[in-house]
Amino acid sequence: MSILSMGHSMQNVSTEVTRRELAPDQIIRIVKERYRVFRYLMVVAGIWVLCGGLMYFVWLGLAYSNSSLRMVAFVLQMAGLLTMTIALAVQRAIYRCPVCDTFLGRKLKGKYFCPNCDTQVKLPR
Repeated sequence: MSILSMGHSMQNVSTEVTRRELAPDQIIRIVKERYRVFRYLMVVAGIWVLCGGLMYFVWLGLAYSNSSLRMVAFVLQMAGLLTMTIALAVQRAIYRCPVCDTFLGRKLKGKYFCPNCDTQVKLPR
């Protein structure tokens, strides 16, 4: 079989979305774990930004100018903002339906099912 005929036969392959077979409780657990990663990253980032802001206000209140304290405050704030950016990128990458790999962001707000494949991904409250 030549390389050209292999490439031609590859075009005839079906482009259907592959679906994984998972139990309903596994799907909900996977979605919770993925969302938990995003939440933890955002909490850590928020704490770093808050600590950096507090250190900056402490630096402003000191009678003498301590530039190292100001630098630590700046580094903490930048690390927090960088972590927030990474958290948003990670959310786009991992917060997806385990069955059909559709992003579950704003589409899932207030709903319990994947908007693409109607798989239950959240438990009702």
